[in-house]
Amino acid sequence: MQLASVQVAQKEPHVFELQVEVPAEEVQRVTNSVYRQLSRTVRVPGFRPGHVPPGLIKRWVGEEQIRQQVLEDLLPEALMEALRQHNLEPIVLPEWRDVQFNEGQPLRFTAEVITKPEVQLGNYKGLKLKRAKVQVTEEMLQEALEEVRKDLARYEPTDEPAREGDRVRVRYQVLEEGEEPSEQWQSGTFVAGSSGWTPPLPQNLVGKKKGDEGEFTFTYPDDYQNPQLAGKTVRVIFAVEGVLRQILPELTDEVVKQELGLESVEALKEEVRRELENRLRRAARASERVQAEDALLQQCQVTLPNALVERFVDELVAETANSLRQQGLSLEIWLNRQGKTLDEYRNELKPDAERTLKLRFILEAIAEREGITVSDEELVQLAGEERELSDEEIASLRRRLLEQRVMDLVMTTAEWVESEETPEANVGSGSDE
Repeated sequence: MQLASVQVAQKEPHVFELQVEVPAEEVQRVTNSVYRQLSRTVRVPGFRPGHVPPGLIKRWVGEEQIRQQVLEDLLPEALMEALRQHNLEPIVLPEWRDVQFNEGQPLRFTAEVITKPEVQLGNYKGLKLKRAKVQVTEEMLQEALEEVRKDLARYEPTDEPAREGDRVRVRYQVLEEGEEPSEQWQSGTFVAGSSGWTPPLPQNLVGKKKGDEGEFTFTYPDDYQNPQLAGKTVRVIFAVEGVLRQILPELTDEVVKQELGLESVEALKEEVRRELENRLRRAARASERVQAEDALLQQCQVTLPNALVERFVDELVAETANSLRQQGLSLEIWLNRQGKTLDEYRNELKPDAERTLKLRFILEAIAEREGITVSDEELVQLAGEERELSDEEIASLRRRLLEQRVMDLVMTTAEWVESEETPEANVGSGSDE
């Protein structure tokens, strides 16, 4: 493709603004190509496919759709030629704006191009790091055994008032303002004092016993996720049908054998201890990797273009919005509940975004120097032959594998000293999330 002109201005290190002009002849060439494609697909009575005149195509398809198709074909081609002429290799998809396009006239647009920042590698071998101590204390063991007791707990009826943690069976009705109770009750069992239920019925069950009745009012927040309830005040009436108290068993050889299939309490302790050690070991490895990453960030220098950081923050915000949408919540409502503006949330994300990007470029630079690669065959094997990966998934998987191999190199060549600090880990009896 021939371009009329390309003007390049550097906005900041590794960020370039391109003002591109495509001559009218090239615009007409692409426009004619679009008309030929549409002529083969548009069905117009009285004309064979491929022989529909451009004037009729414009009338049947619409001028705006033709314009969009021409731009979809023309903009990427023109941008690629502009990048080639000036030896620019973008690391993210360039963004274009200020598009000026009319049929028969030159095309003009502006594009922002971000190129790869330079990395100054320091010493990434022989880093001095602390190896966390993996030791299960008696306190950890007892906490985990207490969780086992809770898992084996049974619940027995009691006539005493409900305490936090008791299970309470109730009948209840949620009434709008002015609504009278009916014969139709809902039933449920709630953990007294627990949160997470709206209206907060469980929190109103503490101190209630079998046969008690009660009521309370509740006003939904103005930004409640269900707009039909937002700002409404309701009255909740309830009747307690029963209270079940949690009874924790003593861990005896008989209980352990009957409930868990283990030979003795000592066997249970050994199994719990092994699980705790595994969790602590995993936590230690994660902590050691963070140490190594911090050391790399100190030893190696990379200056990130602000435009690149902003683009990455855009992606993080979009991921948050998508996750909230799956929960039936909008980003705007969530931010209101957090008491934050979008700008404040973006500023919170920036430090992690900068850390992630810096590490990504540092690890890529080390991989290039050390000749560390990931082959296509490895990617296919890991993904499974029955599933075809998208280009984006392939790039993401390749990057993760490459980064892991570089970190393995960094950590195996590090100089480790033993630390007395024990990594934090969940010591409950259940498996890791």
